[in-house]
Amino acid sequence: MSIAAPPQTRNKQSVYYRIFLVFTLLAALLLPTLPANASGNIHIVQPGESLSVIAARHGLTIQQLQQWNHISNPNLIYSGQSLRLSEPGSSSQQGRYYTVRRGDTLSHIASQFGMTVSGLASYNHISNADFIYIGLRLHIPTEAPHITPTDGPAISTYTVQPGDTLSAIAFRFNSSIATIAYTNQLNNVNHIYPGQRLRIPHSANIYNGAKKFVISISRQHCWLYNNNALLYSWRCSTGRSRWGTRTGTFAVQNKLSRAYGGSWNIWMPYWLGIYWAGSSQNGIHGLPWNATTGGQTWAGYVGVPITYGCIMLDNYAARTLYRLAYIGMPVIIRP
Repeated sequence: MSIAAPPQTRNKQSVYYRIFLVFTLLAALLLPTLPANASGNIHIVQPGESLSVIAARHGLTIQQLQQWNHISNPNLIYSGQSLRLSEPGSSSQQGRYYTVRRGDTLSHIASQFGMTVSGLASYNHISNADFIYIGLRLHIPTEAPHITPTDGPAISTYTVQPGDTLSAIAFRFNSSIATIAYTNQLNNVNHIYPGQRLRIPHSANIYNGAKKFVISISRQHCWLYNNNALLYSWRCSTGRSRWGTRTGTFAVQNKLSRAYGGSWNIWMPYWLGIYWAGSSQNGIHGLPWNATTGGQTWAGYVGVPITYGCIMLDNYAARTLYRLAYIGMPVIIRP
């Protein structure tokens, strides 16, 4: 049995519905038309979305979205609103973007845009082409960048053995999948075969440079040198007791503007990978944020052993180091 609404209630509902349609039509007419080349760098707010959800989806912070879109109250966004996903005028707005979908591989995406796997991986600072994830935004250049492979004595030769994978070979030689793939012009990093001869660049000689980064675990302090002249001195944090930071001499293996820590659901900005600890890589980064909520973690803890094995700097220091660091730069971690 159903109960019909009184006539006056139905009339009110009809009026409200007509008002809703009018406002919807006006919004559609007044919303700015996006340029064709901006769609990958713009997010259109969908019904029910919050700024924290949008930030987490695109690997950004709430504060970044507020700043780039002049939003004073993060709780006041509306359906249909256009949001910038990068800083106005930044180089990241050049070219095109592609968002990884279910079933995508880097090889498939590269062929779709007329690029090699190694070129696409290198351009997006991807060290392991086997590990891309749904929602990852890839920058597709209007012109593929030209990178000159390392030659001469900095190259070793390795013959692929049965059961080898490119990731295992990269780990064995303290290199990266992207580096080996580019040097050998591999179009598909999943297809290597026993007997294949690969040229392996030495990670410490991929790029020439005179800088080195030194970390003291006991002092929770870091120093950046150039030709043994001190450039910067910063406080830093290393791993807590359960996840200690390894000592030794390493080299920067890869650079990522931000890296995702799947075990802890965090994004780490200004990432410099330095060594592998089991199946995950430890590196140097700025202050992380929660990938779901967008909230920053460990703020105020720089100088205290707090990480899961990485070296953490404040964002200013991490950004400065990231801009000056190069692949192969020595990283010396002392007790």
